Amino acid sequence: MSTTAADYSWLPDHQLHVVATLAHVDQTVDRVIRMVHDYTAQEPLSLKNVVDGDQVQAVVTAIAPLPEAIPRLVADALTQLRAALEHTVYAEVQHLLRRPLTAAEERSIEMPASTRLADFEAWLNHRHRRGLPPLQPSAPLAQRIRALQPFQRQEPGEHPLKILVEYTNMAKHRRPTVAAARLGAVHPDAPNPGLAVSQPLERRPKPGSGQPIHVNDVIAMAPRGAYIPFSIWTTVSLQRPHTGIWNIAAKELEYLEDWVRTTAVPIIVTGGREVTPLPPRLDISTGYDDLRSELPRAGAASAAERGEQRIQAAVARAGLTEILVPLMGSDMSDTVSEWAATLPDDAVLERIHHLVQARHSHQEALKATGQLAAEVRDYMGRHHEPDRG
Repeated sequence: MSTTAADYSWLPDHQLHVVATLAHVDQTVDRVIRMVHDYTAQEPLSLKNVVDGDQVQAVVTAIAPLPEAIPRLVADALTQLRAALEHTVYAEVQHLLRRPLTAAEERSIEMPASTRLADFEAWLNHRHRRGLPPLQPSAPLAQRIRALQPFQRQEPGEHPLKILVEYTNMAKHRRPTVAAARLGAVHPDAPNPGLAVSQPLERRPKPGSGQPIHVNDVIAMAPRGAYIPFSIWTTVSLQRPHTGIWNIAAKELEYLEDWVRTTAVPIIVTGGREVTPLPPRLDISTGYDDLRSELPRAGAASAAERGEQRIQAAVARAGLTEILVPLMGSDMSDTVSEWAATLPDDAVLERIHHLVQARHSHQEALKATGQLAAEVRDYMGRHHEPDRG
């Protein structure tokens, strides 16, 4: 089957710089997501049981401190996202002007984030900008910048450009991004109506907005004397500086990265977003004679998508072990787990998908599990040969 190469001809040479900046952002977001995963994997909540009448409450007694690198890496990623916009606007003005900019003109070129039309018009009328043809109100570039302004939305405070600017202004002038642990989900290990979940985030303003968890929060209740094992998922949330709303860190970063990459930059450069999205993933630790030639080989999955795939793959590896150990014997448990750990994420998900597709036929299911068992035995033969010394 043939595939069509991605068409990046819409991105002119004077804007190729943004590809490397976006790749740097994606690498930084990837570091954040990995750190969040490691933090939540350590089960950061400590609990105690408190008897209250005929019920027992699971109460939070301590929360593992969040690594200080997380809010700072978040700030780094968001600052570079804003830089991608600023640099793109600057490069476009410089290219269209076709003359060197004066020092004062250079300092005046930026990406505004106006919540009112009057503010944007005042920005255009700045004494060092109003004389630049690319930034005349009727010029295509000025119209493109206008189209991306927060005042274009009914709720300007929810516009991604406004959100990005508020985060970066805080990180630059006041403090790093505010981040905290958040209770993701609580549920019994097996269905049990006796367990009542009391999500702290639902008891505070803006329900469902990712509120952080606090010491002394009650996260679950059960009848006194009952034994109901349950699982807890925690995550990390970021607080938007201008609204106070908390959002899951990975989702917030994904939202802003995606908007800059697939909407803002294409609109600044072309006036629309109906173009091939710039790839998020590119190895910029290596120098390239021709950066454009590397674009077709760049990764199309963002850091957030890769992080989600890693989570799915971790669950899938455990699933493969649960399926194969009863078939191959409990003495093979370590070998099966070791084999599953050697599989790349996409390979693990492919095998689970095959098993799901085969489950509707008993014969096909046996065939599929048999093939996996054969893979494990082949792995064991290659890596666990008996000592012949």
